[in-house]
Amino acid sequence: MGSPVNSTHDYFSDAYLRFYRLYTQTGVNEPEEPPVPEKVIRCVWNDQLFKTPNLKTTDGQTLEVVFPGYWNFGSGPDFKSAAIRVDGKLLEGDVELHVFGSDWTAHGHSNNNEYDNVVLHVFMWKGRGKRKLSTREESKEPEPKLSRPHIHELELKKYLKRGILKLNEELDFESYPTLHSFNYGLCHRPLSRLPQEKLLELLNAAGDARIHTKMDRFHDRVITKGYEQTFYEGVAEAMGYPSNKLPFRMLAENVPLAELRDTIPIRASEEKRTEIIQAVLFGVSGLIDFNEIAENENLLPAERIFFGRMAKHWEQRRERWEDRLMSPREWKFGKMRPANFPYRRIAALSHLLVRHWENGLFADYLDILQSTVSNSGETGYTKATRNRLTQFFCVEAADYWSRHYTPGGKPLKQNQQLVGPDRSREVVVNIAIPIGLIYARASKSVPLEQALRSLFQIKNRPADNKWIRFMKHYILGNEEHMLKPLTSDQQTQGLMQIYQDYCTKNENNCLRCKFPGLVERYFS
Repeated sequence: MGSPVNSTHDYFSDAYLRFYRLYTQTGVNEPEEPPVPEKVIRCVWNDQLFKTPNLKTTDGQTLEVVFPGYWNFGSGPDFKSAAIRVDGKLLEGDVELHVFGSDWTAHGHSNNNEYDNVVLHVFMWKGRGKRKLSTREESKEPEPKLSRPHIHELELKKYLKRGILKLNEELDFESYPTLHSFNYGLCHRPLSRLPQEKLLELLNAAGDARIHTKMDRFHDRVITKGYEQTFYEGVAEAMGYPSNKLPFRMLAENVPLAELRDTIPIRASEEKRTEIIQAVLFGVSGLIDFNEIAENENLLPAERIFFGRMAKHWEQRRERWEDRLMSPREWKFGKMRPANFPYRRIAALSHLLVRHWENGLFADYLDILQSTVSNSGETGYTKATRNRLTQFFCVEAADYWSRHYTPGGKPLKQNQQLVGPDRSREVVVNIAIPIGLIYARASKSVPLEQALRSLFQIKNRPADNKWIRFMKHYILGNEEHMLKPLTSDQQTQGLMQIYQDYCTKNENNCLRCKFPGLVERYFS
């Protein structure tokens, strides 16, 4: 049988999407879903998102997590090779996680030898019922009995740092699992046997599919909010990736472009516009109390004057946004390089808005794209044009935030970019290309779609982050002949789409996954 991803379309084929939908349909009736996916519990355990001091097992013994273990991708317990202390005694073994304590028996673990090395059973709620248990309620069902008396149990609900539903909304599943793998996925072997042109065909088609899925995210918002506001919200969201995507998007929704323009004097200088926008964004975000920071004794005179002006700008405009103020608790700073703190990203967003104040951020990006249409055909872009397009969102500004990570913090030895080339490139791929493609198709502009296609296919240094490195290891085995096709954002995005469609949806359990069989059946 021929490959199902062949397509007669020249640009951004939807063949992979059709392939994925066709071969993942099943007629199985799924049981009633639990209140949260089990993978949420896995992520909570992986990142230890609970109050680790004063943990108690269900029978009242003190519990300390020495090492949470390695995320398991096959059958058996969820985390391997963990270490815990129970009443001071060190225990090493595996950890199994469930939504409900009774799932241990329901899933047949009692008679499964793969679970002989489990030392800790972790669950969110003790029992199972049709009604979701609140964090203040105890299950009235009897506690589940485990077949192995050496297994200790932990009920997580009372130790969570945040509510489980809130965690479910905030966890960025695309960044899981972290690189704890000690093996390869079952899809690695059939993929490694593919001819390079077949692997490239699959990655390209999946890359196009990823753009389609991103377009679906923005399509309705474009209709209701327009291109500029949607683009602004998307860029803001990208500035917060991965830890602060939601609060950044909320900030952009709370401070719409139209209202922001209304509050800035027409004849204001660029510097004043930037300060006003920063004052409003920081004020609404809840991240800075300008009056408090202006009184900081550690500030240099020039810095005190700067924050004094910001305080004045905000007080003049605060009433307009009083009902949309955010809490500082909504922002995350953990496991993040200081250079990526939300203070600097908000400052970068303000500079981008001012840089494109006259025409608009989206309109200016379209202008650059349209100016390249004539030289974006078969020959692609020159290096200079490529850089102009992919570095459009870079921000290098000699202001307070280029020299500080935090308000009132110690000055840096030299200025640092607020947004560098790698982040700019990710904004292009995740925001500019999908929204630009919506516009191109709405306006029936084949040349513009071709220009976007060329931008997506530009040969470039492969994108790199912890979960791309994980996928290269887990799916491609870090084998040189399999990494060779990753020459553009199209192939890297394709790898991400395959991971999302199969690994994530099967909770990284290879034994549930159809993808290895599909590769052998339809691509070999």
